[in-house]
Amino acid sequence: MSLEEHLRTAQVYLSEAYKLYEEGYRADVCEKVWAAVKHATIALTTRFLGVSEPKGIPWREFVREAFEKAGLSRDEASYWASYFIDVRRGLHGDCFYSLYYEESEHKPLIEKAPQYVNLVAELVKRGSTP
Repeated sequence: MSLEEHLRTAQVYLSEAYKLYEEGYRADVCEKVWAAVKHATIALTTRFLGVSEPKGIPWREFVREAFEKAGLSRDEASYWASYFIDVRRGLHGDCFYSLYYEESEHKPLIEKAPQYVNLVAELVKRGSTP
C-alpha cells in the first residue's frame, strides 16, 4: 500500500468505528480505531523512518522517533507515541481480545483517534521521504 492508501484506509476505519459506536458494538469499535491508528502510523513511520515496523527498538521509541523526524518536539512526539501504545494496549488488547470495555478508560482513546490520524496525515503530506 502507498502512504496515501494507508491514510485513506485509516479514515475509512475511523468512519466505520463511529458508525459502530452509535450501534453499541464496543469491541468492534475498538478494533476499528486500532486499525485506523495502525494504518496512520505505518504511513508516518514509512515516510520518516523508511520502514513500517521497528527493528531492535521498542514500538514507543520507534513511533516517537518518527514523530520527531516529522517535526514535533520531543514532548509532543512522546505524547503521541504513548497514545499509540495506549490504543494498542487498551483498544486492541483489552477491548477487542479480552472483551473488556470501560467507558471512562477507553472512550477517551476512541475520541482522540481523529486527532491522531489527522495529525499524521498532515505531517506525512508535508514531510519528505527519508
